[in-house]
Amino acid sequence: MSTDGHRPDRSALLGHDFWLVLSTPAESTSAIDIERHLDAHLAWVLKLEVDGTVFLSGPLTSGPGTGPGSGITVLRAESAERASEIAASDPFVVAGLRMFQVFGWRVNEGTVQVRMSLGTGTYSWE
Repeated sequence: MSTDGHRPDRSALLGHDFWLVLSTPAESTSAIDIERHLDAHLAWVLKLEVDGTVFLSGPLTSGPGTGPGSGITVLRAESAERASEIAASDPFVVAGLRMFQVFGWRVNEGTVQVRMSLGTGTYSWE
């Protein structure tokens, strides 16, 4: 029930499906290992971004099990199998530095605000 005592309109929820890839470092992965492969990883993820495959991506900075190479990537893909194929091609995975799990993720609610300045070519988001 909503805070004003009325039932929320479930038909208004976004209901858009993505694939969430949770990456965790292999046991022996060090920050030096990650740095050594970082440029290849960034080139890989930026290409997927340009292709429209990556929705969001970045490292985990704290929490249980985090370490060098841990992160989350949210993909647009037609199936869990395809999302797994994409995740398996990450240079960190290919080098044996990280493992991953793929989860189906339905985005229903949230807020994103973007402010763009056409005159200065800058943006900010929250």
